Amino acid sequence: MIRGHVFIVNEESLPIHLQYMFVGTSSGGKDNNIGLLADMSRVKSQDFVFFYIEGRDNKKGRFFGVFKAVDNTIYHLQGPEANEPGLPNLKDDEPLKLIYRKKIIPYKVYSKGVFEWVALDKLPTYAKELLWTLIYRKMKAGRGNTMLFPWETERLISLIEDENEGKLINANDFTFNQSNYTIEKGSATKNYNIDNTAVVALKDIKTREMCFQAYLLQNLNIPNNNFLPDIFGKDILWLGNEVFAGTGMQKIDILTIEKIDETSCLYRMIELKHPKSTDNINFAPMQFDYYINWAREDIGGHLLGSKKINIKPILLVLTESFNSIPQAIIDGIASLDSISVAPEIWEIDFSGNTNRVL
Repeated sequence: MIRGHVFIVNEESLPIHLQYMFVGTSSGGKDNNIGLLADMSRVKSQDFVFFYIEGRDNKKGRFFGVFKAVDNTIYHLQGPEANEPGLPNLKDDEPLKLIYRKKIIPYKVYSKGVFEWVALDKLPTYAKELLWTLIYRKMKAGRGNTMLFPWETERLISLIEDENEGKLINANDFTFNQSNYTIEKGSATKNYNIDNTAVVALKDIKTREMCFQAYLLQNLNIPNNNFLPDIFGKDILWLGNEVFAGTGMQKIDILTIEKIDETSCLYRMIELKHPKSTDNINFAPMQFDYYINWAREDIGGHLLGSKKINIKPILLVLTESFNSIPQAIIDGIASLDSISVAPEIWEIDFSGNTNRVL
């Protein structure tokens, strides 16, 4: 099961990404952004990486690929060194700051990008072939690093292959031709050293829910996961966060697809609740009801292969003291077994200890 992520770039920054082989995310002039760090923590070693240039003036937006993440490490650049380009031997006057970066390598690189209207607007044979994740992203605006479901990754790769008639660039080094809007063979890839890696400490999880999410994503491993495997799964095939669930504002905090055996998977929907959450825990049963009905393919939902017997809702509550969840919430989550499989509730305290409630 393949995993892919789309990173937003522009025609000025893409040559730098290619020249130095990294992807990055920007937070304007800020040096820290926990939401961006959470998104970057989701990108794991060997995941596929695509670049997307948004359309401007008379040039249409398009997707380029395909690259791969080197490892799980995230580099954190602050101050002037985060300025884009912000790299050795390059001009230092660009306003864009890329504060979180991850190294990549070429996988199968094609010259032409597939047009946005082909990828998102041109109707395929089946509605399920639409790249819904990217359509939702565009509708809601923003998000410089968006994950794709496995079938969406496969389709985007197929579209890029078709656009290039299967002809790869026979090179290891690349650049971007801003006039032709094509990736071309470049000179030697440049290296640079970054000493500062991004790490979310356990003590930070009490700060806010997004810190809690980033900490969890940072520690999850693919495929052999030994971090809270009873909650997130042991053999994780796919990992997503802030997963768009429909055209509203609903997002699944964390979604994993776990391999059970050679023919079956388990979709684990994890809803996080934090002492400082804006979403009250009382809404959790209703949120899950929406997510499950949006997801289940057997009733017209969006997650391919998902059905009542393999969607598992899990409420994960960060708490100062165990056994503090109201009985009405426990009953509400338990009742979800009519539309899903074996719902669970877990608590985790500020020291990382866990307690199963349901």
